[in-house]
Amino acid sequence: MLKKFAICVLALAVLAGCGSSTKQVSEITYLPPLDCNETNVLAALPTELTNAMYIPTEWQPAEGTDLKVILDGGGIACTYGVQQAEIGATVSWVEDKDGLFNSRIANWKSQGFEEVAIPGVTAERIFVISEKSMNAREIHSWNAHVLVHGNWIGVSASYIYKNDEATKLVNAAITSLRS
Repeated sequence: MLKKFAICVLALAVLAGCGSSTKQVSEITYLPPLDCNETNVLAALPTELTNAMYIPTEWQPAEGTDLKVILDGGGIACTYGVQQAEIGATVSWVEDKDGLFNSRIANWKSQGFEEVAIPGVTAERIFVISEKSMNAREIHSWNAHVLVHGNWIGVSASYIYKNDEATKLVNAAITSLRS
């Protein structure tokens, strides 16, 4: 009887120790990258963009723009590509404090963004500028707003024309979050 009791106590101690030392996936906190040189975005650009690099940018966003909201919210924005050819991508990250993402949805919809799923991308919500809106407004850059792991990620790319072409870039932006 004493032997069975000792085994039970040992088993409970082992189980209790395991439970307290591991975090559940839902408990992990994700934050934006701290530095544009420490993201996965550059590696996700097409190989055809030879000599692509991080392009340091002095941001001066206009009032009311997504970029202004992101930077004022403590976020970061980074541009990568071939500057001389004006081709590449800009990605921004901000922690979704106080519902920043949801506060922008009506504005995005009025600009022609639609809620979609991008093949191979797992996120809570994704809004992408529609092809029809791009053509009507002569927008030459694919744009998306992604809500994932409590963060709002904005992605814009001059070389993407359809949602299914964006998987690699959007996933690189997501995996650039710090945990």
